[in-house]
Amino acid sequence: MSSRLPLLGSALALSLLGLFAQPASAASAPQPAARETVRQAQALLTCPGYETSTYQPGLTLLPRQTALSASGAVGPCVGLPLDHTSGTISFTGQGLLSCVLEDAQGSGRIDWTNPQNSSSTFAFTTAISVRPGGVSVIVMTGQVVSGDFSGSTVAVEFVLAPGPTQPLECLTEQGITTSSGALTLEIL
Repeated sequence: MSSRLPLLGSALALSLLGLFAQPASAASAPQPAARETVRQAQALLTCPGYETSTYQPGLTLLPRQTALSASGAVGPCVGLPLDHTSGTISFTGQGLLSCVLEDAQGSGRIDWTNPQNSSSTFAFTTAISVRPGGVSVIVMTGQVVSGDFSGSTVAVEFVLAPGPTQPLECLTEQGITTSSGALTLEIL
């Protein structure tokens, strides 16, 4: 019986690794597009970074239609694929924005620093949460619509700590025209 144990353990390990392939008919074999979708659904990439946003007109206490644009950098990224370790991120959008409200939609792009110089284009919507001490957390979620990770979900969280004059700038007619902060990018 003890001579069967190593054999049973090896068989279990092989089956867990999926090495016992079942014969598949041509009709049930995954098509290239299906394999690509599965690969993308399994992709997970997390990148820290930073960004600087501009608002036109500036953000005030009262919500108003505002155009926004931002640019920054991400990396070092952790996850798959291994060659997507850093890049630049930019996005533009518009919506009803204020110092305490962010309801915007738009599009963005990540230019990856990899041998292929590839990119990912995404569409997004945003929400904002104001934390104690005036720290704003903006969450941008959407879907990659073209390029690397096409069809995957993208989530970007910005943490914008207020500068020394920003709370006062919210009370002016001009408002806050720029903000900067740390971000975390996730592609699922």
